[in-house]
Amino acid sequence: MAHSSGHEAEQHGLQPRQYLLIGLALTLITLVELWVSYSGMPYGLLVGTLMILSAVKFVVVVAYFMHLRFESSLMTKLFAGSFVLAALIMFALLALFWGDLATGIRANRIPPGETAPPPASAPAKAH
Repeated sequence: MAHSSGHEAEQHGLQPRQYLLIGLALTLITLVELWVSYSGMPYGLLVGTLMILSAVKFVVVVAYFMHLRFESSLMTKLFAGSFVLAALIMFALLALFWGDLATGIRANRIPPGETAPPPASAPAKAH
């Protein structure tokens, strides 16, 4: 037998239309990320732009689809603090290894208008 307290169940969440609009916004951000990745902008700006766009998508997903927006402010502060700490660690690691990463990207980059060379054929096996 279910216990009824006389109060309506607390509704916190979104209507299906709102979920669709958020999904559309996330799709648009993803398309912008795709466009930015092929835009040919300098690597520092490219990485920074993609990280910002990804962070925005991450926050939207956590806030709405994981319902953090509807939780207490303590949960939001704990999440935000952890997110900032993780972002700082990521930026520190990028700064530490950026020279290695950028050199590898430049060495493997295909100039615009050219196609990738065919993969090297495997050496023949001795029988």
